[in-house]
Amino acid sequence: MQVLSQTYFLLPRKVSWNILNFLRLKDRYIRRRDGSLRVRCKAVLSSTLCVATLLMGTQAYEAYSGIDFDLQYAEQLMAEEKTSQEKIDFSRSFKSLSQSQPALASVVALEENQDQNTFLHNYTRIRNALSNEDSLKKKFAPRTTKITIKKGDTLAGALQRNGVSDGDTYTIVKSMSHHLDPRLIRPGQKVSLTIAPYEGEMIFSRLDIVSDPIRTIVVERDENGIIDSQLVQKEIMPKMFAAKATIENSLYGSAMKQKVPEPIVAQAIRILSWSIDFQREIRAGDELQVLYDVYVTDEGEYVRSGEPHYIKLTQADNEVALYLHEFADGRKSYFRENGHSAKKGLLRTLVDGARLSSGFGMRRHPVLGYGKMHKGLDFAAARGTPVYAAGDGVVKRASRFGAYGNYIKIRHNTKLETAYAHLKSYAKGVKAGKRIKQGQVIGYVGTTGRSTGPHLHYEVLVNGKQANPRSVKVPTGEILTGKSLQALKSTIRKYDRKFATLIDHDKFAANTKSFKSNPLN
Repeated sequence: MQVLSQTYFLLPRKVSWNILNFLRLKDRYIRRRDGSLRVRCKAVLSSTLCVATLLMGTQAYEAYSGIDFDLQYAEQLMAEEKTSQEKIDFSRSFKSLSQSQPALASVVALEENQDQNTFLHNYTRIRNALSNEDSLKKKFAPRTTKITIKKGDTLAGALQRNGVSDGDTYTIVKSMSHHLDPRLIRPGQKVSLTIAPYEGEMIFSRLDIVSDPIRTIVVERDENGIIDSQLVQKEIMPKMFAAKATIENSLYGSAMKQKVPEPIVAQAIRILSWSIDFQREIRAGDELQVLYDVYVTDEGEYVRSGEPHYIKLTQADNEVALYLHEFADGRKSYFRENGHSAKKGLLRTLVDGARLSSGFGMRRHPVLGYGKMHKGLDFAAARGTPVYAAGDGVVKRASRFGAYGNYIKIRHNTKLETAYAHLKSYAKGVKAGKRIKQGQVIGYVGTTGRSTGPHLHYEVLVNGKQANPRSVKVPTGEILTGKSLQALKSTIRKYDRKFATLIDHDKFAANTKSFKSNPLN
């Protein structure tokens, strides 16, 4: 190597000048491309290595290796210094981000006093959050999904399909079971599910299940991550309505056209059945008036029906007006204007929508094929149609009884009884010894026993013997006198004024709507 060094110094000056010029140009070239100190140092050192190699051989290479090691260490220190400065800058930016967008800051999950290693681990996430905040807002924004439980589905399955973890699903179902048995959820049930960011993840946040118009079960995750449920109930209040319907094909259908709730129509028919035979006495052109109340929420949402306060049926040759009167002891009953109770001894209509298929008297028996006394009335109706008790009393028998099939006998007083045969089944709780109210459902139309089709066989027994239900005379109901009658008169005046006010208001509203839709009329 010594010989090579001496040889180098004996080379012509021109060669030395060219080498130096090459080094100078290379340094300038790199300086134009990248003006950093580190790169220039490396360029000079690389050039020096070439010269030193020619001058000093392997000793120069060893020297460069040591210098290169020191240079790498210097580069690491410079990078750490730069990172420390960036950490300060990003920490300041993150403080601002935490104040303006706390939800976004929770996604990044950076703590102010975390160590450098933790910071370096979250460095990329922080930088992306600060540079693409709008995108993260959209990605991590809470989202609510409306779920409909399908046939054969379960609540747990529906939640898991919509992104709820197995653990959260178990906790949700267990928590809500305090207010609603999840097994009672039926197909078609609507469920509102909210997914929101929590500790950097999009997970379950809230579940709402409306069990009925006034009750909602809410399952929610609190700020500590604990899932719990509560029952939220709306306040309800009664609101009174009035309706007038002219009967076309049926009283039921005509009243429904006037938006009278179905339970109110059914109650009105049952109450009028004490005075009217709906199988034979209702005609097209008859008019029904009804004043009733329904229960609504604060927002006006319908919850349930109340009861009719005033019912009036006007026919060509008859008029029946009945008023609901409340006694001092809280008892309620319907009365005519003269103080006579609407309840007579027995109801005349025992099955809604039925037709009289066979009367009382001799007939050719449809099964036996010969003439036989028919000791009751037959009402043909669809299988499962409710059967009402003709009057107040005590169930004497509720069991199978020979050719009568499923049979019920009710004792109303010491002399009067009624019987109901060929029933499909008995109403819940109806058994021997049970006290029954007039108009209460006691069973359902069927065709058990000696029968050719679904119908109700109805008998009235006086002193143990069957009598014609149409002609039998039974005691009338309660009659008011004195102060009780005066109180009824006051109730009648109040209801008449209320009905007139509401009907006039509805007419005005209808005319106003018509005028707005047809301003040229």
